[in-house]
Amino acid sequence: MKLHFNDQAFSFELLRAVTYAGYQGASIGEALATANRIKEGDFNSWFEEWEKTARRIERIANHCLEGKHTVSAGEAYLRAHNYYRTAEFFLDGTDPRRIESFGKSVYTFEKAMALYGNYFERVAIPYENTFLKGYFYGVLGYDPDKPLPTLVFIGGYDSTLQELYFCGAAPAIKRGYNCLIFELPGQGEALRKQNLTMRYDTEVPVGAALDFVQQRKDVDMEKLALLGMSLGGYFAPRAAAFDHRIKAVIAFNVFYDIYESILNQNPQLKAVMDLPDEEKETVLANAEENNSNLRWMLNNGKWVYGLKHRYQVFDEMKRASLRGVAEKIQCPVLLTMGESDHFVSEDQLQELIHAIQSPKTIRIFTKEEGAEEHCQEGSHELFHQVMFDWLDDTFWYYNG
Repeated sequence: MKLHFNDQAFSFELLRAVTYAGYQGASIGEALATANRIKEGDFNSWFEEWEKTARRIERIANHCLEGKHTVSAGEAYLRAHNYYRTAEFFLDGTDPRRIESFGKSVYTFEKAMALYGNYFERVAIPYENTFLKGYFYGVLGYDPDKPLPTLVFIGGYDSTLQELYFCGAAPAIKRGYNCLIFELPGQGEALRKQNLTMRYDTEVPVGAALDFVQQRKDVDMEKLALLGMSLGGYFAPRAAAFDHRIKAVIAFNVFYDIYESILNQNPQLKAVMDLPDEEKETVLANAEENNSNLRWMLNNGKWVYGLKHRYQVFDEMKRASLRGVAEKIQCPVLLTMGESDHFVSEDQLQELIHAIQSPKTIRIFTKEEGAEEHCQEGSHELFHQVMFDWLDDTFWYYNG
């Protein structure tokens, strides 16, 4: 599915941004007007135009708030947040504009949440010698003493905490599920402010989050689900394999072996992997010049893993595999994938199906449905319907 741009990375990220219109996170007209000003393939142009739009919408939000138009202000702050998030996406992790734009995205998001009627709680999850930032959302008519089915939701290779509101929290609370979203090491403020880099053994930070929710009176631990988006489709099954407090797990979309999947989707890289490290670095640097996806993947990988060289990203990816791990999952599993996913090869799904021994449901989203892209960008409504209907049936939970 191409939207405005021929460049796959630009088209996909634009599609990702407009997908959040379903929960007031974007205006399709604003997004397309912004895209029309962007020089295709130019990361700096991408940042400048999205930042310009974000600032304009934030000014609108401020004006609405001054006039006590709180609904209009909240919706504008939420759009501004998404545009700030989108603006910083392609920047190098060391670019000072990235932390500044990220800060604005968090500020406008939290301004929006303060104006919305949802139960919204900022939380700090104890983790090793520090904490992980999260948000806890309660259902309509939230009662802190009433245990309810709860969705714990984590992102992936490039997620921010705030983005997870659109992707899982907002549809969860509409359906009667409390929801905890939180940052893993290598994401959001954990990366940008605490210098916590990404780790493959996600059962550790997820375990900390489960310790946190286990202490709450508003969480039914017998109806606790874990949703992982994008690379979270590896993180979530991995955590479920080691922590059986998780009673259902959803891979949104699947990853079985990260390294193999990347090479399968980028076969030109296979020959590069056999080169000496110094030569490998040079070849990768040259290759990324005319490939936005590769340039972003390597730059982002160096940043989230805390690495110096491009080739080291692949060494980290080799550690992220469910081989010998998926067999340990005991809870029901929902595996999803888009038929045109440009990050995940279909063999990943087949290997995961074969490895998982617990009850599993498979859903492949198609072009005909308009949901064939990675993480069903462009059709989250369909994914939410499939996922929450499955979760309702799994937990025998029907809210209304």
